[in-house]
Amino acid sequence: ALVFIAHISYLTLLPRFDYSYNMAFNLIIGTSHNLLWLAYSLPSSLSFIRRYPGRAKNYRPSHAVKPAIFALLTTVATALELFDFPPWGRIIDAHSLWRLATAPIAVFWYDFLVQDACDDGWRVKL
Repeated sequence: ALVFIAHISYLTLLPRFDYSYNMAFNLIIGTSHNLLWLAYSLPSSLSFIRRYPGRAKNYRPSHAVKPAIFALLTTVATALELFDFPPWGRIIDAHSLWRLATAPIAVFWYDFLVQDACDDGWRVKL
């Protein structure tokens, strides 16, 4: 939370908005987020994190691979934002395609979160 507050403070206290800094900051946060979800998606034998505290270390539900797919799709969609190109026919540009590409990812991501929250692995056995 402190890093986010410092980031917002830096952007708002300057006389101008530092777009390059903001893009670099968001890329670092986004890449870190994707790497953590890729780590979550690793097979149990390769994973260095414990996914479900109430289950054996090798417990891996079938939906555990979905975050890796979403992280890769998000990375591909982000390339549209980073490698900007002039509008086609003065209508469709890279930013509009980026928005189009990320909208369905959000729906699929929400479905994964619901599926993961309902997984029995979160139930602690007494």
